[in-house]
Amino acid sequence: MENQVTNNANALRLFFTEEVFLVKDENVEISHHVAAEPVLEEISIAIKPETNIATPSINPGISLAKDIEIPKNIQENVEILPNITDSKTEKSFKFLGGNKKSVLILVNDHTNDVSTEQGKELLRKIVKAVDLGTADFALVNYATYPGTNFASFHQFFKPLIMLSFGVEIADLELNYEWQNEIITHETTRIIFAPNLHLLDSDLSAKKLLWGNLQKIK
Repeated sequence: MENQVTNNANALRLFFTEEVFLVKDENVEISHHVAAEPVLEEISIAIKPETNIATPSINPGISLAKDIEIPKNIQENVEILPNITDSKTEKSFKFLGGNKKSVLILVNDHTNDVSTEQGKELLRKIVKAVDLGTADFALVNYATYPGTNFASFHQFFKPLIMLSFGVEIADLELNYEWQNEIITHETTRIIFAPNLHLLDSDLSAKKLLWGNLQKIK
């Protein structure tokens, strides 16, 4: 059987003999389908310049006060602690007497607390000659504190008068030369003499000492 489907226009006229009229219906809107075509036109995108290139992220859990001021130089707000090694530590001493008149007596005896019996008797005569009692002076045996300088003694005792028996100027680190005369260092008048035991048998040294003691009475 032959195929009944045909696209021949003359053949179709044989079957459709009636006239066909096309009437436009105003109520029907026919939408024309337009195939989407790729847009080839150049699209220009305006990019707004950023004023802040890098914005630091802030932890939302931390709130900063609006009026907080960050110092330009951090070291301006750093407290500089003092150097402990530079501070002078006050040295303490064991001594006899009361130091009420700020008179410091230094002796230098490696065997006895003060001196021999002869030396101690001479010392009693010396302090009595300048009207000093035990409560008026402080007596220190330098042999117990070797290497101690004048500054350490002065810091502790604040002496106005110092009588040094057997302790040399170099031991106290003073830049003087003893010429049998009273030395005034800062606010302290100092008299140097031999060790008490040796001084007891040295008549010329005792005369020099007596002359200086008269000047401090």
